[in-house]
Amino acid sequence: MSKRPSLGSIGLDLDDIEAKPASGQKVPAFHEQPPAPEVDGKHVKDKAVNMTVYLMPADHKRLKMMAVSQDTTIQALVMDGLDILLERDGQEPLTRWKPRKKPRS
Repeated sequence: MSKRPSLGSIGLDLDDIEAKPASGQKVPAFHEQPPAPEVDGKHVKDKAVNMTVYLMPADHKRLKMMAVSQDTTIQALVMDGLDILLERDGQEPLTRWKPRKKPRS
């Protein structure tokens, strides 16, 4: 069994790393996060299939920038792209669900 390289052997010294105030994004507490949307009485995550796509960092950045410029999400862009492929093959678009939004107070 091979031993993992130490941080020093790969040229990383944790003493050189410095956290900057407010450099990260605030993550809402678990109890403040909205529940997952429901489809036919079930949560989307219980019914939907998870799919992973591996992208090169530059391509991922391009998709993020496109999503921001269109005021949407990468998920929505990918779903739209898959709809185009399905339409080209004469098939129906993907099934969408409406996300359940937390009511504003």
